[in-house]
Amino acid sequence: MKNTKETKARLERFRDLYSSALIAAEEGRKGLIKNMNQYLGSDEIDGSSERASIVRNVTFEVIESQINPDIPVPKVDTSCYSIKREQNARAVERLSSALRQRLPFEELNDRDERYTYIYGGSIFYVEWDSTQTDTAGEGTVRVHLISPLDFIPQPSVGSVEDMDYCFLHFTTTRGELKSKYGVKEEELVLAECEYLASVDDSSEDVVAVIVAFYRGEDGQVGKFVFSGDLPLLDLPNYYKRKINLCKNCGMDIDSCNCAMPKSYFRDLNLERVNIDGVNIEIPYYIPKSFPIVIRKNTIGETDLLGSSDCERIRPQQQAINKVESRILQKLLRAGITPIMPEGTAITLSNSVFGQIIKTRPGESIDSYGKIDTTPDISQDIEEAERLYDQAKRVLGISDALQGTDSLKSESGYARELKIARASSRLESKKRMKYLSYCRLYELIFKHYLAFADEPRRFSYRDTFGRVHFSEFNRYDFIERDNEGNYYYDDSYLFTVDRNADTQYQSESLWETNLLNLERGTLGNKDDPMALLRYWQLQDKAHYPYARENVEYFQDLINRRSAQANNETQESENKNE
Repeated sequence: MKNTKETKARLERFRDLYSSALIAAEEGRKGLIKNMNQYLGSDEIDGSSERASIVRNVTFEVIESQINPDIPVPKVDTSCYSIKREQNARAVERLSSALRQRLPFEELNDRDERYTYIYGGSIFYVEWDSTQTDTAGEGTVRVHLISPLDFIPQPSVGSVEDMDYCFLHFTTTRGELKSKYGVKEEELVLAECEYLASVDDSSEDVVAVIVAFYRGEDGQVGKFVFSGDLPLLDLPNYYKRKINLCKNCGMDIDSCNCAMPKSYFRDLNLERVNIDGVNIEIPYYIPKSFPIVIRKNTIGETDLLGSSDCERIRPQQQAINKVESRILQKLLRAGITPIMPEGTAITLSNSVFGQIIKTRPGESIDSYGKIDTTPDISQDIEEAERLYDQAKRVLGISDALQGTDSLKSESGYARELKIARASSRLESKKRMKYLSYCRLYELIFKHYLAFADEPRRFSYRDTFGRVHFSEFNRYDFIERDNEGNYYYDDSYLFTVDRNADTQYQSESLWETNLLNLERGTLGNKDDPMALLRYWQLQDKAHYPYARENVEYFQDLINRRSAQANNETQESENKNE
């Protein structure tokens, strides 16, 4: 941290920027809250204080029908080909794939899908956590999914890449402030309490933490963290490597023996690296972008987020609520009123059937009548369904995508093709997801290039189902320019494997592999080698018990090969 006077001035600056950005974002935040309430089934009617008596939540239904559990598979290429760069590209690709399986992407994707369709987008935040370790070394990447309500952008700027600053809002406890930022007990009164909507009063133990990312005059990314009047962290060069030293003795804070050590951070500009047996000094790799990726639903003209599905179908949702409320009111007022001669004895009942009429001796049932006030609601039902179809058409949701188009049995592959044709209008949303994950994988790679000092090892399967070990070593990315200067090469192209991102990929692959076997594409289907290849492909597509079949045919082939070798050896011995 800087001295008290400088820190206070910077705190005031960022607090003012945050307040201005929050005011500018107020209308947009109201819209985001309105979208979430609509998804949750709000009974509000726009422009009226009257509430809907019943809500048919078609918004929830059409959004949930779009949820895709697939996590895009990374694919990395070189921008300038060489054998070394091609090997590096494969290492980056395998690193990204390993982290895709290791990090909690299933949970992140589940929330990301809903945030994107409800709000129009979602926010990924990537950070390097040096306190965490894995089997390979110290530090690892952490990926967070942030609600758009907790992302406060620079006003009037439609892209994170173009922003000078932006803010993230987090909720934590006073205890976390003490353990993570070293805040003293007497300083906690300066922290800002966080109001919780779930309780009547704000909890004194829960505080709001604001993280500011900004660009300094030198273009480097900085980070400033505060809570109310309490500054927590000030890193003008966020990505720069730093060493924690003692002001008293100048040694590493973990090694000094001072009675009262005073900690301060010093930037490290150069690192010593051994290249081909020669020790050189090279600048540490420093990422240039904010550690934030925004996934948009569909691109708008100027909005930072994309277009919200809730906003698109709000007219239909509002109209359906009104129609359904009218249907309910009609049915509640409906009934049958009896008509009877004067002096008829009637016995009242508390049952749901209402009144019971008893005739007198000698009276005919024809003396009685009724007025049936049951309304005709067929037109209302037809209108509600018409509005529902409108909402689906607006978003491009078909019956095939929802699985309500046909009750006949069909193969998974045939169903996938039908869904693919039906969901062609949703392709732009899928492309936006691809784009966000490309940027996310690239950001993860750059964090490892900057901070992963030890090589990282991980396993992967090849096309034959065999397990191999690969290694990501950031020193492999050191190149030399025409002037003889060494630098870290980050010029790799990130895409996703679109063939691996279909909702029914596994089942369709099972059927395709079987079809290839039967057609002889893999060789004679009675040949153990062809059967081995078939089961290796099925194992890669996660077919049940395929691994056992791979092992069986591998063992069978090995035994036959050994037997053939023995017979050959015996034949040669006889000839001798």
